[in-house]
Amino acid sequence: MGHDQIFKEFLHAFLKDFLELFFPKDEARLDFGSLRFLDTESFTSFPEGSSRAADIVAEVRRRNRARKILLVHVEVQAERRRTFRKRMFEYFTLLWMRHRVPIFPVAVYLRGGRSTLDEERFVIRLFGREQLVFRFPVVALARFDARGYVEKDSPVAAALASLMSRRRDRAPLNLRVSMMERVEQSGLDEARKLLLMTIIETYFELAEDEKPKFERLLSQERYREVKKMQLTWVDKMKEEGRKEGRKEGRQKGRQEGQREGLQKGQFEGKREALLQLLTSKFGPLPEKTASRVRAIESLEQVDRCLDRVLVASSLADMGLGD
Repeated sequence: MGHDQIFKEFLHAFLKDFLELFFPKDEARLDFGSLRFLDTESFTSFPEGSSRAADIVAEVRRRNRARKILLVHVEVQAERRRTFRKRMFEYFTLLWMRHRVPIFPVAVYLRGGRSTLDEERFVIRLFGREQLVFRFPVVALARFDARGYVEKDSPVAAALASLMSRRRDRAPLNLRVSMMERVEQSGLDEARKLLLMTIIETYFELAEDEKPKFERLLSQERYREVKKMQLTWVDKMKEEGRKEGRKEGRQKGRQEGQREGLQKGQFEGKREALLQLLTSKFGPLPEKTASRVRAIESLEQVDRCLDRVLVASSLADMGLGD
């Protein structure tokens, strides 16, 4: 499962928790009881004509008296790139043109970034003057301290800590167990726990020599429930792998079937064309000759007959006479 799919599922399940973790004052102004995800926010209005889809766009109402609607737009980037600011501005513009409501844009960098919580800008200048300045907040996960977020009372913070800095941590294996333990003890339903486990397992990778040490650590009695959760996650991944394999198999079968069907259609079409050409050149065909043509089963033989009919002076020349 790629970054985009993992974080799309994560933000669908934990958007409120994510905003509360990094933008608590803004989250407090929003009524998540009215939350509605807009999953069809794709755009083709870019100059190059390509189609792009925003990662997450959600509609939510404010908690004030007017309870007006706004959009929360979150884009997840593997790493910081110069061209990304322009893309955020393009998304903002197109969302505004489509919905005409205020927009709260947020970027998430999985790697890199200048500081933990930052603000980036896209600026349009002319003759030394700033004509337009577009600002958006950035969450650079790799700049945060993992241990500090594991110790927060939040399974979401613990899972996201798997993307955070562990350079100063002297016991990374214990830290990983603590992340998993925080998720297991969260009281969340199984589906949400396994979603957070996917983040931990994907982004807190173990070196080969660390894996047996980690398994020994996890086999301790105090981590029995954590181990059980991990095994449930492994079973889920195996089942998803089997489903994906069956899906790919069906798709491959359909493609092969379509290819075979196309080849068969081309063959039958050429055989009918041969019958029509023979009839046009030599008149109504004897039933025996027509049967011989319909009995041809090789595309190569049909092609040879089609080439020969142009120069043949009789059915005998074609090898189809009595």
